Amino acid sequence: MIETERLRLICPAGPDFDAAGAFLLPSSPKFLDNDPDDEAIWWSVATIIGHWHLRGYGMFAVTSRESEELYGLVGPWFPRGWPEPELSWNLTEDAVGRGIAQEAARAVLDWLFVERHWPTVISLVDPDNEPSVRLVERLGARREGMFCHPRAGDFRIWRHMPRTHAGRKLMEGFA
Repeated sequence: MIETERLRLICPAGPDFDAAGAFLLPSSPKFLDNDPDDEAIWWSVATIIGHWHLRGYGMFAVTSRESEELYGLVGPWFPRGWPEPELSWNLTEDAVGRGIAQEAARAVLDWLFVERHWPTVISLVDPDNEPSVRLVERLGARREGMFCHPRAGDFRIWRHMPRTHAGRKLMEGFA
């Protein structure tokens, strides 16, 4: 679990989170894969939970610390066919425009760089997805080349590096 001022990020594969209740009930927010098909959503949830078991990390369920409202998913993602691990996000409509993605992404980046000792991570962003482009820019990522996936499409690669804090790197040994 990761906590920020407003948010709680929880492993959806852990015992402290009811993934079926959060994602699969008829009253659950529909934001996974933008798909209204309950079967497709079930497969997406199973993939997200399975990623934690196969890789030891994955997307966190992002909830409000105050109300426990589910805002979506933010975290590292590295499915087969990806060029390298990615910081990804998928939020509910209610979370958009409130700084939730940025707050959650910064917390996950700090976790990846400090706790997991990752030297870098990318985000794959559709160049036409202006809100996500603005987010990676606010996060300080630098633009790199393109990644073309045969089924998922074309993405711009954005590279995240450890942030500096009070003029020094969060971790030793990074250029």
